[in-house]
Amino acid sequence: YPQYYKTIVGSKLSNIISDAGISSEDNLRFINGDVLTGYSVDKDSYLGFYNNTLSVLREGNHYRMFGWIPFVNNKVPSIYKTSFSWLFPNKKYDLDTNLNGEERAFVVTGEMENVFPMDIFPMQLLKECMSGNIEKMENLGIYEVAPEDFALIDYSSSSKIEAQKIIREGLDLMVLEVG
Repeated sequence: YPQYYKTIVGSKLSNIISDAGISSEDNLRFINGDVLTGYSVDKDSYLGFYNNTLSVLREGNHYRMFGWIPFVNNKVPSIYKTSFSWLFPNKKYDLDTNLNGEERAFVVTGEMENVFPMDIFPMQLLKECMSGNIEKMENLGIYEVAPEDFALIDYSSSSKIEAQKIIREGLDLMVLEVG
C-alpha cells in the first residue's frame, strides 16, 4: 500500500524503509524511481537526486507449474485474453517482479501500438534500432521518443523484449553517427 514521506534529496533508503515498517528480511526489490522506469538498488543505497519515488515490490523468484498453459489461474493480470483476468477488470492483484515467462520471439501482433502513447510505429522502430539502420530510424521518428515512452510496452508486451534498453541504444547510436 502506498505511503508518503517527506524527506531530503539523497536520503539513505534504509532509514526510509525502517520508518515505513518494512522488514529487511523480506524478499523485496527496491526500485529508485517508479516501477516502469526506475532502477533496482540495494537497501543500503541512497535516494537518487532526480528521484522522488522509492518503489518496493516483492521479488518474483517463484514459478508457476504449467505457467505456459492459458487459463490456468486468474492470478496473473493481462491486458490480452490469455487469462481470465480480463473478465474481472476491477480486481486488485498482488503484483511482483516476476516476468511470467522469458524473452520470446519478436512477432508482429499489434499489441505495442495499442499501448504506445504516440502516433508512430513502435514495433518497426524497435526493429530498426536493433538492426542499426539510421535512415529508417530517422524516418520512423527516433528523434521524437525517449526510452521512458516505451515503459508500457516493457510491461505489457508478450515478447518480454526490453524496449527501453533498445531505444536507449538506438539513441546512443544516433548521437555517435549523426552528432
